[in-house]
Amino acid sequence: MTEPVKESPRAPGRPAPRDAPATGARAPRHTYLVGLLTFASGSVDVISLLALGGTFTSVVTGNLIFIGRAIGSNSGSAAFHAGLAVVGYILGVGAGSRLARATDRTRPRPSWPVRATVVLVVEWAVLAAINIIWIVYDGKLSSGPATALLAGAAVALGMQSAAARAIDGTPSTTYMTGALTNVIEAIATGQPRRADPMALIGLFTLVAGAACSAVLFEHARALALLPSLLAVGAVAIVKLRHHAREREQPALGARR
Repeated sequence: MTEPVKESPRAPGRPAPRDAPATGARAPRHTYLVGLLTFASGSVDVISLLALGGTFTSVVTGNLIFIGRAIGSNSGSAAFHAGLAVVGYILGVGAGSRLARATDRTRPRPSWPVRATVVLVVEWAVLAAINIIWIVYDGKLSSGPATALLAGAAVALGMQSAAARAIDGTPSTTYMTGALTNVIEAIATGQPRRADPMALIGLFTLVAGAACSAVLFEHARALALLPSLLAVGAVAIVKLRHHAREREQPALGARR
């Protein structure tokens, strides 16, 4: 009787077979979903710059510079708004991280775990409340409501960052300096294929989101924050349906 032929182990560094499925956050579906989240960030940030205190809601580095400039020029209002955005972002990251930790401890962890989607659903709810207030005021807010929306938007994008850190590859959806560095490094060293596709898509969608909301701000102000709500909602719906199919598969296997 012949012995079964054993497959030789794959040598280190040898590429996986061509038919190996793409996994992790770099899979095409995840790449474009992460792009939608980056689109939402651009949308929210441009409105916060135009109408909610002239500061970012997610770019903490920029806000810290704004705080320093405001301190140096004795501009209390600018320092307050930038500081509020930083605090809101911190609270959002903290709340999102705690929620993610408490929601799902599945092992082994999938490339896009349920906990990331749960945090995004809560972010969507925050963005929905912000949109309602924005529409009620027709995008023309006085100081008090604008300050409240700035804080809420910073919390929402902080939660989005926390959700992204739960995804395999910990992609960035709110700050893109690292993404730009990755792309330029790959091009400058003659290795364009090493450029992260999520970085390329994220850079494009960040600008697209900002441009979309800027156009709406000029021509249909009441709808200017709607793109962010739709983008995050689309990601949440796609992933909720995906998680439902994941739960159905073991149940079907057990019946068989």
